Amino acid sequence: MRYLKVVAATSFALMLTACGTMPYTPSEYPLRDGLISTIPTKGAAEIVNGQSSSDPVIVYSYSGTKLSSDLRSITNVMVEQTNKELAKAAQPSAGDPKTIELKVLSLQSRYIAFFWKSNLKFEAKLGNGEVLEKTVPHTSGVLLQDLNGCIAESVMTLLNDEKVRAYLAQ
Repeated sequence: MRYLKVVAATSFALMLTACGTMPYTPSEYPLRDGLISTIPTKGAAEIVNGQSSSDPVIVYSYSGTKLSSDLRSITNVMVEQTNKELAKAAQPSAGDPKTIELKVLSLQSRYIAFFWKSNLKFEAKLGNGEVLEKTVPHTSGVLLQDLNGCIAESVMTLLNDEKVRAYLAQ
């Protein structure tokens, strides 16, 4: 009986050391060519980071394991990828410069029996004052691909949005 108590206590201590919060560093997940159609743009367009918060947020939590990042870093990856994708898809012509201010409001992934499902909620403030808010889902069999893929899918959703495209073309 004493042996079982020692094994149980040791197992519990090992489980506690395995649990904890680990850092998640968002990174670009490449989008396949053709997912964003050609965008006629009048004037140079720039995407900027409008998220000022660098407070830690939990982007994943399951069975004692947590991943933590901050919304400014996540937004920065989205901004960089959006600028790259826009440069590839744009058909520029002369016109007034355009800006889109992005702000990621949340990113969360959940484990659901052999796969992960995430949602990224963001706000895009167009230079004409219009504000769009979107929630983009993503699913993957790999946690980090789920999180990074959700950022990439949000870029695709933004650049395929008709209001964004109309703003860039005016």
